[in-house]
Amino acid sequence: MSTLAERLAGRTLELVDIPSESMHEDAIRAHLHALVPDAFSAIHVGDDAALWARPRRPGTPLVVLAGHYDTVPAQGNLPGSISGGSVHGLGAADMKGGVAVALELVRELATEDPGPFDVALLLFGKEELPPSFDPLPALFEEAPLLHEATLAILLEPTAGAIHAGCVGTLTARVTFSGVSGHAARPWLADNALERAIVGLERIAARERREAVVGGLTFYETVTLTRLEAGIADNVVPDAAVATVNLRYPPDRDPDGAVGLLRDLLPADAALEVVGNSPPARVVADAPLARQLLAAGARGVEPKQAWTNVADFTTRGIDAINFGPGDPVFAHRRDEQVSIDGLVHCYETLRRLLT
Repeated sequence: MSTLAERLAGRTLELVDIPSESMHEDAIRAHLHALVPDAFSAIHVGDDAALWARPRRPGTPLVVLAGHYDTVPAQGNLPGSISGGSVHGLGAADMKGGVAVALELVRELATEDPGPFDVALLLFGKEELPPSFDPLPALFEEAPLLHEATLAILLEPTAGAIHAGCVGTLTARVTFSGVSGHAARPWLADNALERAIVGLERIAARERREAVVGGLTFYETVTLTRLEAGIADNVVPDAAVATVNLRYPPDRDPDGAVGLLRDLLPADAALEVVGNSPPARVVADAPLARQLLAAGARGVEPKQAWTNVADFTTRGIDAINFGPGDPVFAHRRDEQVSIDGLVHCYETLRRLLT
């Protein structure tokens, strides 16, 4: 391996080997903060999000490199390892490989004269949790510098392509009510579970909807993820609660997403929205996005997931996803990131920024 490949692989493995499941991020947060070079001054350092930047130069575009350091729970994939040209282990693809690239890049830029762009580094946690835990909305209030960004690059796993936009995500609990009774005399009861099975038929049968936005094809999906009912094997349940996840393209807004879900359910079903994060505006033709493509990004694709690019685009700031991991490995037991992918991402971003 080249010196750069060894450095990126080593840093990624180092981060993988620090357990950082969401809500248990203290160790990796302290480790990362200590590695940020002095040339990047702390703009805001909080428990869940921190921002550093070089001194701003008037009239100079600002690029924000952003990544989250928390992970989903381990699946027997800690500690990590390096083999077969990849770094293996929890979070390698989503997204400690991307954090390693961003960190190593700013450490190198700190030793050089500033290039054509000012650069900021944003590191945060609690990304793998529901939207109510998202630390970025508060950061936008506490660090006005973010609003000066010309482009934010989220180093989410994209296999080296630009993933523009992202789908919104709505999670809701749907409650079906009935009357409990003895399972031997079900005609004297009103089975809420049977009501749920019938009431959820339209959702279960709904095909994905295709939406072309900004020349990219997104898919709208409605998925049943949980169904809870019953207190005993011989009791007809008087309540059944389903959890539904709706992923909706950038051609639909959050209110429209709630309306869609309501239309798919019977009138007597109680709908409780647990979380509703909007989709991101598709940023593919912005000048800096085109420059990143020219610098070596592997094409432009839609982001068929929710990411924090939405935190930026809903505030009028251009943002894209671009990172070294392959999204197919995210959250898997065999999670991994290729070392060639780490090098490609690093060199592409360096060409853009210098």
